[in-house]
Amino acid sequence: MKKLLVFINVLLFLANLTTCQYPVDSSALPDPQKFLIIDAQLTDSFARVDVNYTLTEVTPQGGYLLATRPQATAYVLDSHGNRTDFIPDGRKNTSFIGQVGETYHLYVQADGQVYESQPETMRACPEIDSLIPIYSRETFRSPDDLSYDGFDVYAETKDQVGEENYYQWDWIHYERLFSCDYQNGYLIPCTPYDCWGIAYNDRFVVQSDKLRDGQPLDVKVLRVPFVTPPQKYYYVRVEQRAITPSVYSYLKSLQQQTQNVGSVFDIPAQTKFNPNVYNVNKPGEQILGAFNVYSARWKVLNINMQQEINGVKAKSFTDLRPFLPASLLQAPCTEGTYRTQIRPWGWRD
Repeated sequence: MKKLLVFINVLLFLANLTTCQYPVDSSALPDPQKFLIIDAQLTDSFARVDVNYTLTEVTPQGGYLLATRPQATAYVLDSHGNRTDFIPDGRKNTSFIGQVGETYHLYVQADGQVYESQPETMRACPEIDSLIPIYSRETFRSPDDLSYDGFDVYAETKDQVGEENYYQWDWIHYERLFSCDYQNGYLIPCTPYDCWGIAYNDRFVVQSDKLRDGQPLDVKVLRVPFVTPPQKYYYVRVEQRAITPSVYSYLKSLQQQTQNVGSVFDIPAQTKFNPNVYNVNKPGEQILGAFNVYSARWKVLNINMQQEINGVKAKSFTDLRPFLPASLLQAPCTEGTYRTQIRPWGWRD
């Protein structure tokens, strides 16, 4: 890997393609075939429902265009019959707070078809006891590779006793941005100064407590290159989720299928379809996405990139492109999925 882990411009491009929880790699799709995506998250802090179609149309340049969204409505019922309606466009609804032990059904109508989920019960999630960065050297890489020296970040937790538990780990990385645009060969500084780029996990990290009931669990969540700048600390927020058995099986299959690329569509012949949502009138319809009901806990880790480990210092990675000489010209830090003006919780300068 010759470039730094965070590729904000690439992520911004992908963001314009799809808002699905599990990203679409348009380069690996088979011949155009339209699939419905029903992808929903119900958590103990928010909920979202996304109803869309897959990429289906080939452009003259060979790329795929996103199909028009279906005419859709969506709602959730709990075990007491309480109904919550959602706008099915993938945006977070922070007014919905799921309850541990409660069971939920998802109902969707899309282009005249009716879809329903199997019941899913929210499970309790233990706290993350610690996040541990362990320095290592990956000798199978070239010494010039930025990940040749790096930190494997492990999440440690203690499994809950007396029940089958299924876990998923996710992460989000923030990095201070000094440039928010690039014009005519020059970088344009951000306004305001406090602006952060955001990168997300693109791999599936899951584990069950089979044969380890009640025992400590430690799971490698990500690898961080030992590189500086842009700043002294590398910031990562790790989230641990207690997921349902059906979603665990689904994500485990995706983990085995796409671990190197993190995309549902990279091996079309083996694509895994929605594990817990079906067409009421056409049960055989192939649907993408999942109805993921979970509670979660998270913890922040700041790794000091200016430390020296056994005589090894961080590699230097510098953007050699010049800033625009006209100091008054600035680019706005536009709030969005991959950029924010909100200081991350636990940030260290």
